[in-house]
Amino acid sequence: MREIAGKVSEGLAAGRRVQVGRVVEFKGFGGRRAGEAVAIFRDGPASGSLLGGAADGAIAQGITASSPSILLELDVGESEAVAAGLACGGVATVLSSDAAAIPPELWVALENGWPVALVTRVDGEVASGALVLVDSPVTRTLERHGSLGDVTSDEEAARAGRQALRFGRDSAQIQLHGDTRLIVETYFPSTRLVVVGEGQLADALAAQGRLLGWSAVIAAAWDDGTAEQIRSLGPPDAVVVLSHDPEIDAPVLAAALATGCYVGALGSRHTQSRRREQLRRGGLGDAVIDRIYGPVGLDIGARTPEETAVAVASEILAHRSGRSAASLRSSSRPING
Repeated sequence: MREIAGKVSEGLAAGRRVQVGRVVEFKGFGGRRAGEAVAIFRDGPASGSLLGGAADGAIAQGITASSPSILLELDVGESEAVAAGLACGGVATVLSSDAAAIPPELWVALENGWPVALVTRVDGEVASGALVLVDSPVTRTLERHGSLGDVTSDEEAARAGRQALRFGRDSAQIQLHGDTRLIVETYFPSTRLVVVGEGQLADALAAQGRLLGWSAVIAAAWDDGTAEQIRSLGPPDAVVVLSHDPEIDAPVLAAALATGCYVGALGSRHTQSRRREQLRRGGLGDAVIDRIYGPVGLDIGARTPEETAVAVASEILAHRSGRSAASLRSSSRPING
């Protein structure tokens, strides 16, 4: 959605009809990029793509439909999926919405990189209202815009949106409330990774982060620049401390723990114990200190810097998803997030 926000805003400002499609539930496909969306314009080319383009035609039909905001079930066969660059076929539930029916604050928040939740009410197969929650750094409040049509529904939608925002990552889910379905979508800025320390592991971590679409920076010391970077982080972000210097790792960890982001620390269990004592002397309680993932990374037998970077990045992803990081073979939960 972030990628198409600017084009949608421009189209709406010019009075153009815009239909926005995104997957809100799916089975199969071998995984997909979260937040993927397509904007179909009545009088021009599309912006973005959905399921490698396999779903774009169905979204385009909503431009001329009598009910512009609808829920579609799309079955993509193996040959069609492979042609679209997908790993395999599957079934997708796609929400196709008239962009003009969505509160404009959504597009502003997406363009600015602010966390935002979009809750759409669906009665039968037709959407009948949208509510947006914007975590605004300007007003420092969780702003509410739009309506589902009545106070009770708005309160239910706001609760669902707030709960979804706590996970700190792009997501979509369908919730049943009596005979009504609420489509709850959240969109966050990409993860910012701050690696404190130098060496091959720092380089490997930064490279792994960028491969995942994160912005990654390496800081060698605790100074005003590092402090500013860390204090600007939020729940979607991560700090990994590689330094074993007490004058660096303790203040970095203390600052990171105040942000709500993932906090990881390299080092032996003796080093972790030393850091805990320093943080206690600094006034932090055990409940806060326990948020540190240290020794950092999943236990996958990593030895090289590159393997360790995979272990650390995987732990960050599990933290953001609220998952235990167990093997999918022993899990009954959805495979794709």
